Amino acid sequence: MERESSEYLMTPVTAGSGDPADYTVEIAVLEDGERPGTGDWHAATWGVDNGHPVAMLLIGPDGAVNPGPGTYRTWVRIQAPPERPVIKSPRFTIN
Repeated sequence: MERESSEYLMTPVTAGSGDPADYTVEIAVLEDGERPGTGDWHAATWGVDNGHPVAMLLIGPDGAVNPGPGTYRTWVRIQAPPERPVIKSPRFTIN
């Protein structure tokens, strides 16, 4: 992704059962090696990519976060009481 772009960052989510879109989802976008803290989470939305659920967050100059060049990961947190799973994505690069 180019740093001048504003794009939806989509993180695939695999559910053990049911539809994850029934639950509230949040995303943190952090440099690789960092772990999310309380203030890092942003309200996200659900979408579908190739028939699979994805958690989506608009990032870039017009988005919820505007990361500079570097290597990052997304962290997805799903509010599914009594559970609150957190899923870490593969690395991605912003140029």
